[in-house]
Amino acid sequence: MIHARPPSSLSLRILSSIVLIPLVIGVMYWGGWGYGVLLAACIGVAVAEWMHLTVKITPKLWKRLALGIIGIIYLELSFIEMAWLRLWLADGFEWILFLFLTIWSSDTLAFIFGKNFKGPKMTPTISPNKTWSGYAGALLGPALTLSLCIHVLTPDSLIGHTPSLISTMIVGVAIGITGQSGDLMISLMKRKAGVKDTGNLIPGHGGILDRIDALLLVLPVYCAYLIFIHPDF
Repeated sequence: MIHARPPSSLSLRILSSIVLIPLVIGVMYWGGWGYGVLLAACIGVAVAEWMHLTVKITPKLWKRLALGIIGIIYLELSFIEMAWLRLWLADGFEWILFLFLTIWSSDTLAFIFGKNFKGPKMTPTISPNKTWSGYAGALLGPALTLSLCIHVLTPDSLIGHTPSLISTMIVGVAIGITGQSGDLMISLMKRKAGVKDTGNLIPGHGGILDRIDALLLVLPVYCAYLIFIHPDF
């Protein structure tokens, strides 16, 4: 009897991405209540995953309460920032798309640099696969991508205060730093909890927190930047 080989982790990641990325982009483009429902559902699941991690990290009630309160505040602020980007700004879809492109470029160049240049490990006890060369790529990617988005792809009508190229690249580097910090923060929590993923909601990817770890710390930086350059302010 021939048994079908179960799909590999990489295959599951690719299949999940093929299904979910167009769906999420479509909902972001649509906006309205559909975007609000998706956003609320994602944050709700992320809060549940955070609480699950805190229970595994420490048996002490006061530490669980402290970590839980921090997580709820942290994630609810992210909910407000994401809602503000899409539902309050008239051109919110473009700005959210630029945000995701910037974060994805950080992950992509981190992988390419780390794989090709290797070098010393960055945080071997927290995330053994991270290298300093990968970290350099993680900073270069958003610096270049944000500069492309702001200075080439964005119409003048969407920018009230045109920033210099240098300032945009500095913000891009800040996005890279905060994104990597968010990734390391969730990696540290998972290591303390003794789990590989924060959940199993997304096949091949893990939980919601595994997917938005970089986004959570990037959002305040990106929103502050938009307040500076957007014509509505």
